[in-house]
Amino acid sequence: MPLKNILEVEIFNVWGIDFMGPFPSSCGNKYILVAVDYESKCIEAIASPTNDARVVTKMFKTIIFPRF
Repeated sequence: MPLKNILEVEIFNVWGIDFMGPFPSSCGNKYILVAVDYESKCIEAIASPTNDARVVTKMFKTIIFPRF
């Protein structure tokens, strides 16, 4: 049986990102953006009125990048 390579993943290398919603509006927010780091299992979530790239960019600039 041939050997298979083992995939090495480090913290912050692989993220899963997805929007949830739309939900009934609460304080003007209809969506939840969820980001999960596959290695550390760290989860971040923010509420948002829209589900676009600006929200993802804002989350990474204000929450994810400063942490690492």
